[in-house]
Amino acid sequence: MLAQSCIGFEISCETLLKGGLATVMGFILFVGSPLLLLGAVFGRWMGYLVLAVSFFGWMLILSVIWLTGFFISQGLDTPVNLGPRGAEPAWVVDAAGTDPGLPYEVFETYPTGERWRAPSSNDNDTSSVQAVTSAAQAYLAEQGNEELGLGEFEPGALATTDFTVENIRFATQDDVSLAAAEGYFTGGGPLVKLYMRHDSGSVDRYSWMFLIGSAVGLAVHIPFLDAAERKRKEILTGGTAPPWYGPA
Repeated sequence: MLAQSCIGFEISCETLLKGGLATVMGFILFVGSPLLLLGAVFGRWMGYLVLAVSFFGWMLILSVIWLTGFFISQGLDTPVNLGPRGAEPAWVVDAAGTDPGLPYEVFETYPTGERWRAPSSNDNDTSSVQAVTSAAQAYLAEQGNEELGLGEFEPGALATTDFTVENIRFATQDDVSLAAAEGYFTGGGPLVKLYMRHDSGSVDRYSWMFLIGSAVGLAVHIPFLDAAERKRKEILTGGTAPPWYGPA
């Protein structure tokens, strides 16, 4: 088990290392090269300011496109949230078992309460049933593997397809979408009730982070660039240049 855990950890580290190196090399190539050229023309400080203002301005525009889409004024339906994505909307198991503590009052009336409804044949309910089934199977497999002391990818580990989910019902309470279902191990086992709520996720979280960070970075660097440009103009129009200490 320890070896398998180490193997899984090594795979994660390898992915992290490759991604980190790719990011570093991208900055060196696409940010470092322009900085080198700008520094040779304007000097180190002003070259950095020109690059920083350009970079934050570009990131500001890009993050706005991520959040709102593009060509909206032209009537084109461009998808939003095409940049880095946060947590996706998903069904989350709040309680499960033969006698669990229930976080919502409506759960106590499952499956025959008036507030519960069976899924219909429309597309929304069909996709919701599939999502609830997948979430319930994943939860049951995870809990079963924990009891067996097995990792997800170890030999003999339980898979999501080893569990059957049925009697799915939907309800709402305090504007929260809820679902409940019954699941069991296909090879034989107790019937487990699962109580779930729909988490809306935070898909646009990173887009907002980039937008706010870019706006702050742009606001901080523009005054410094303005001051450096005024100083440069004074030198070019008859002022005294600072002492030369070698290449920029």
